[in-house]
Amino acid sequence: MITKFGKRFLTSFIAGTSSLSSKEMAIGIANGSALEYPLSDTNSRLGFEFYRVPIRQGGIDIDPSTSPVTYTVIFSATLPKEVSGKINEIGIYSGQSYSSNLYGSRFISDFELPYEWTPEPDLDQTNSRILDSSLIFTSNSTSPREYTYPLSNLDISGYNPLDTLCLSYRANDANLSSIKVRLYTSDLDYIEFTFSGHVVGNNIKSLYMSQGVITGTFNSQNITKLGVVVTPTSSQTSVSMDGLRINDEDTFDPEYGLIARSILTSEMVKIVGREASIEFKLDLSFGS
Repeated sequence: MITKFGKRFLTSFIAGTSSLSSKEMAIGIANGSALEYPLSDTNSRLGFEFYRVPIRQGGIDIDPSTSPVTYTVIFSATLPKEVSGKINEIGIYSGQSYSSNLYGSRFISDFELPYEWTPEPDLDQTNSRILDSSLIFTSNSTSPREYTYPLSNLDISGYNPLDTLCLSYRANDANLSSIKVRLYTSDLDYIEFTFSGHVVGNNIKSLYMSQGVITGTFNSQNITKLGVVVTPTSSQTSVSMDGLRINDEDTFDPEYGLIARSILTSEMVKIVGREASIEFKLDLSFGS
């Protein structure tokens, strides 16, 4: 589906006022359901992007056997060997941002390696959707338990209150009350985001940055630790943590954005150790 930004951008490109010399293909895990960022021409991003690659080849396909004639643009890209995950959505972006705002969308954690987490969680190599594994965080019986991970001076000071913190995880049972994500500047100073209202199974949830609750003297320019608190209802619970990212939701750049987004009819599993070529077919409608 061509987005509203894409329609405006392609119109400008035909008029010669925009450039499409560089393009990127983004892949994500969201399946387009009502719970996972449905497909719409107002989409400005993927539901949960986990990798992006430059588009190196393009072509066209014209099918005169249809009425009206179908005109299709084909974009091709290759995912490298080291990328793995379950692809449900693909997006086409118009190259690189020229915005002076350095606070673009970014990953905070892919929850793949357990070793630097305290306490050390177990691996879930069955239910992960990003890379080859996720991490299993459990409550402390009927009490909350926090897992922490060191970060290297993460700066979120430039994000707007309408930008979002997006979490991908799997609730492994019906006993999960909430997941709290904490960004620490010291052991006593942090901002906390509370994710609730889960379904058993896969969840992708977003909170506005303005929904974070500050404890102590939080310094958004110097975040040194990530905390995840798993809170049960009345008995022990576990979650498989898959990904945490910040989405830049409100920065408008007339030369950069999501031109088109597509939801795959069946999930594509990209395994590590093997390249994968992907074609994105963008149908253009010129009427009868």
